[in-house]
Amino acid sequence: MLIQTYEQALADRERILSKIDATANAELLGKARSMWNAYAPQNGNSTVAGIDSSWNLVMFQGYYLYAVEAVSSLADNSFLVPPRYTVDLSTLGAMEGSQVVFNPRLYLESLGMEFEYGLATESAKKIDFVLVDGSVLARFYDRRLKKPIRFYEFARDLMAKENIVFVSKTSESNVILEGGVGDLFYFNKASRSPGFSSPYYDKIGVSVFYARLAEFTPCIKVEVSGDVDNQRAERLLDLMSAKSYSGYPYVLRLAHERCKVANEDMSRLANVLGLEIETGGREVLGE
Repeated sequence: MLIQTYEQALADRERILSKIDATANAELLGKARSMWNAYAPQNGNSTVAGIDSSWNLVMFQGYYLYAVEAVSSLADNSFLVPPRYTVDLSTLGAMEGSQVVFNPRLYLESLGMEFEYGLATESAKKIDFVLVDGSVLARFYDRRLKKPIRFYEFARDLMAKENIVFVSKTSESNVILEGGVGDLFYFNKASRSPGFSSPYYDKIGVSVFYARLAEFTPCIKVEVSGDVDNQRAERLLDLMSAKSYSGYPYVLRLAHERCKVANEDMSRLANVLGLEIETGGREVLGE
């Protein structure tokens, strides 16, 4: 079937690409350029920790064997506070309102976020700044489903702490430029220089801006408590770029590597528990 799919793509190329409004893109790129503040980050002396979580699961006849891990990592690859983790077997039912919905991804993402909340609040008392992988606004409410998720209860607390910064490599949010695709796309295209977009203040109490830490590297999305001005945004770029890897804070890269739960890890856990003798689904559904 791939051959036929390629043939259709070539035959319908003009029709498919016509859906991309070149005029609208040009206008939005111009707006993104006008909002971009060129800034070469300076070496800062703040101490920074990176927090990330990971989960994975494998199904056995209606049950899921799952593992969730979360860490707070320093630049020397040590842990600022003890990691949080769990392994269990469950049907993974998540509460949505007064009903139980069997949504494994929602359940495990929420559990990972709860672990991150505990690590972030504990770490923020011990160090100058804490970087958390992901978006606090996306965690505050699910924009696609239009309803709160389990992390809602913790998000307000984190949004009130000025030394906790959320950093995202990807984002579909378009609240700043209101384009057909996410704001990140336009800011990536609008400039190649280090700098940041003019901060946007969300009424929930969080400022959002997009930043590039080094020339020709991808932009990242940054969310931080309060109404941020350009001077504060520059200070945040300084601390994130002090030790960065390909335009991404190094402590977040370390945290990701330290907590990653791979498919092979799930297979080993199943073997340790003697679940390799079970029949039924063995496909790993998470990372």
